[in-house]
Amino acid sequence: MRKFLLFILFLLLLAALAFGLVKYNIIPNPLVNNPIFNPIEVEEISLLEAVRTNDLVAISEQLAKGVNINEVDETGKTALMYAAIANNFELMKTLIAAGADINAQDSEAWSVLMHAAKNSTDTAPILYLLNSAADPTVLSFENESVLDVASSVVRNSALGLRLEQLINNPPFDRNWPSAYVVPVEGATVSSRSTHLPGARRAYRNGIHEGFDFYSGVVSVEIVYGTPIHAVANGKVIRADHAYIEMSEEEYDSIIDVAKSSLSTPNDILDKLRGRQVWIEHAGGFISRYAHLSAIPDNVTEGVIVIQGSKIGETGNSGTLEAVQNTQDDPHPHVEIWHNNRYLGDGLEPEQIYKLARQVFGEDAVSAVNK
Repeated sequence: MRKFLLFILFLLLLAALAFGLVKYNIIPNPLVNNPIFNPIEVEEISLLEAVRTNDLVAISEQLAKGVNINEVDETGKTALMYAAIANNFELMKTLIAAGADINAQDSEAWSVLMHAAKNSTDTAPILYLLNSAADPTVLSFENESVLDVASSVVRNSALGLRLEQLINNPPFDRNWPSAYVVPVEGATVSSRSTHLPGARRAYRNGIHEGFDFYSGVVSVEIVYGTPIHAVANGKVIRADHAYIEMSEEEYDSIIDVAKSSLSTPNDILDKLRGRQVWIEHAGGFISRYAHLSAIPDNVTEGVIVIQGSKIGETGNSGTLEAVQNTQDDPHPHVEIWHNNRYLGDGLEPEQIYKLARQVFGEDAVSAVNK
């Protein structure tokens, strides 16, 4: 036992001596700069580098920190451009949703759309960018257009034709999308200005906010039940399956309130749209389909719908004719919204037709209105 106690005392003296030597810097501290006790910090990589190396963990971390998503490197390229170059469509969508500038240009004036068109093996990323309001009329410093640099897959597609139309008809309004389709197959935007956004609606002391498609002025026949299609890919955010038509008393009451107001109150206007479907698209644009008579069972809130798929049937819900229990005066009513503004807000008819050509294509506007 005595020997053991002497050994312990020896260790304590040794420890005290070592402590004194370290304290007065006679010997270095063995714990300092020791990787066991002081792990080497890994240098944090930038969002640009994370995208270039497809480091998904680092990308998520950088986006969560709120870094400058539009930072450029020495070539003027952004993270979104590198995602487009890599043909990483899912990453492109993530970056766009996080606020990436879809119309940024690099040091050679190449746009995101140009990089995507050159490197894409299908048209989905191009359609997504156009639906998000990417400008296809941009030219590089070498005077190249997006079609000049596009892959054959893109150039020879139906979307290639839309790109050609857009390029040949500048200017492009970056506040609104392109490459949508009209909601009724074969239809054109109405030739009557009263069917356009911005038209007066004296019966409710308000303004029309969408496009009406009435038979006789839209190039195809419109009847009760005519299928209505999604103008673009997107997610359903409203589907009024449980809609119940107003009574005549209720209809008369809300019209009286509207007439006594300076403009139609939003809650009343919503009732007057009848049965509706709303879809959110790329870039935060929203399409609204009103006066529907029916909605397919598979079109429910949260469902992803494909451009051109059926989302409803033509009706007259929310109108006086429906309240009176008739099927008279059926017509699709379609609105496009972004940042609390509707497509055509504050524009004259000729300006609306021009913008409709950008959004829905040249064939969506009859020759008389071009």
